Amino acid sequence: MNIPANELMGIEEVMWGGDSILQWLRDAEMSHPETCFRKESMEDYRFYAGKQDSQDVLQKLWSQKRPATVYNEVKPKIDMLVGLAAQTKHEPHIVPTNAGSEALSEFMLHAMKHYRKKLKITRKELDCFEHTVKSGRSLLHFYIDKENPFEPQIKAKRFAGRDFYLDPQSTEYDMSDARFLILQSWLPESTLKSRYPNFDISAYQAYVLGSSADLPVFFNEARKLYRLCEAWYTKFEDVVWFINPLSNNPEWLFPKEFRIFVQACKEGFPMPDGSKKQFPVPEMVMSQKKFIWYRIFSGNIVFEEGRSPYKFDIFPSVLYGAYRNEDTNAWFGHITVMKDPQRAVNTMKRQLSHLLQTLPKGILVHETGAILNIDEYERRSADPGFHMELAMNKMNAYKFETQPQISPIYSQFSAECSQSMKDTSGIQNEMMGQETSSRTPGVTVHMRQETSLAVLFILYDNYRESRLTGDLILMNLIQQYAPQNILMQIQGPTGMQLLEINSQLNPDNPGYNDITAGSFDLSIDEVMETASQRQMVLQVISDYSRNNPGVIPADVILEYADVPYSVKAKIREAAAAQAEAAQKEADRNYELELLKILAKVDATTADKIITEREIDLKGMLMQVQERQKQKAISA
Repeated sequence: MNIPANELMGIEEVMWGGDSILQWLRDAEMSHPETCFRKESMEDYRFYAGKQDSQDVLQKLWSQKRPATVYNEVKPKIDMLVGLAAQTKHEPHIVPTNAGSEALSEFMLHAMKHYRKKLKITRKELDCFEHTVKSGRSLLHFYIDKENPFEPQIKAKRFAGRDFYLDPQSTEYDMSDARFLILQSWLPESTLKSRYPNFDISAYQAYVLGSSADLPVFFNEARKLYRLCEAWYTKFEDVVWFINPLSNNPEWLFPKEFRIFVQACKEGFPMPDGSKKQFPVPEMVMSQKKFIWYRIFSGNIVFEEGRSPYKFDIFPSVLYGAYRNEDTNAWFGHITVMKDPQRAVNTMKRQLSHLLQTLPKGILVHETGAILNIDEYERRSADPGFHMELAMNKMNAYKFETQPQISPIYSQFSAECSQSMKDTSGIQNEMMGQETSSRTPGVTVHMRQETSLAVLFILYDNYRESRLTGDLILMNLIQQYAPQNILMQIQGPTGMQLLEINSQLNPDNPGYNDITAGSFDLSIDEVMETASQRQMVLQVISDYSRNNPGVIPADVILEYADVPYSVKAKIREAAAAQAEAAQKEADRNYELELLKILAKVDATTADKIITEREIDLKGMLMQVQERQKQKAISA
């Protein structure tokens, strides 16, 4: 539903006494979860970048003429967590919930892999995880690009944690209990006017600059940027539930639609033979159903608004979260728990470095006139061949004062802080590839690594759940916006064959050969994508083919073989030539056997055998032609 902007100029929808979207936005900006998250996440990003001191600390160090050295132990540990997620690649796996949906699940799996590769979903998921580890949360938003309205394109975009507002009262990880989700972007005037040509900048600025201080900020005067918000929110509407007499299944309709359905039951529904059949009016129960709505707005101007165009009842966005503070309901990342030990490491190492630089060295103490070449001593005392000349009977008139010792407590405390960071982050020396002892058994090292990963269970389990939710949204968008002809082009003959296998539905019914027909028969899972998995499949089918020659086609084996395409092409050509030669040899042997039979019988019997053979060949030809005709009709 598109609403012209010029029709809404001057319509202020700020209703501070109700649950308007602007009220939600203002409450979210001022809520404790959001303010805590934004304060911590900004500091976490600075810690990762090595800017770990406040201005007060830097000023004090400068006044004491001490360097503000940073011993950044946070960055390598965060990079290790991201690298660990990148090394373990996953691919979606669509599981059929019943045997009749196996072909459909394989068909959808091929389409999912294509769109994930086209949209670079794996890279965007890892990008979301990286910023989640650093700041605490991130968001992957799916949308439909309607630049070409006849061919809408599925797109995905990452939103940083600071660029969206979530319902402060929401506690479910999948946002199922959230009332709203608001995405924001700051755009220049040219971009905003290109999207919405009717946007009146002057009137908008007058409204924003003249509004009260309680209104959320929508214009950055210093950078000349405008705030565009995209809100997704839930709305409960009255619906009528009833048992449909046509399908005997529970269904719902809006009250207006249900009245039309009741009238149709009384008048009768058209049947295939042209007659009309009346049905009893079903019993109805009034209820309320949750729907997803959206609004694109800036200030008091609404550009678009309406019910969600997508055929699923969740927000088209996936939350990526690290850890949640149950007290404030705010998200926080891995850096937050390492900041205090990192500050202690910086303080102790700076102090130790300062002591080493300022402690007095060994001091030469002597009586006046005891050392004759004192000037030469000051210049050349560090030279290997230097000798010190003493006055007569002055051998005991000098001595060296040793350098004071630094207490080992500094280095011990610094080591404890470093170990605390390792324990908190779960990144021990073994995971960083550091050997603490060359005699440690490999089994012990492996067990230590597994123990470290157990500390990271919450982080990676949330990452897995987010990936599965994203695949579920993508599968629904493919079913809704990817036409069958495009999927056929993507998958080629294999996809066509799978769709034909799935064509057990009645062609006279709606949804025949429709990929959405089995949307409730599929569930999303994932498997690890490794080279060893493909090799395992190749080994299984190769062994089966060796024990049962001719059962598995060569193309199936080549599909899992990691060899160049040119080699596969040559193998296919050789296999085709071999099959053709084998067929010719079989035909020749058949002709020879027939000639032998004809040579042993009289002319009448020979004519009869030849005639029966021609009839068999004609019958086979007619069967092939009939099958080709049926395929053409179904296509």
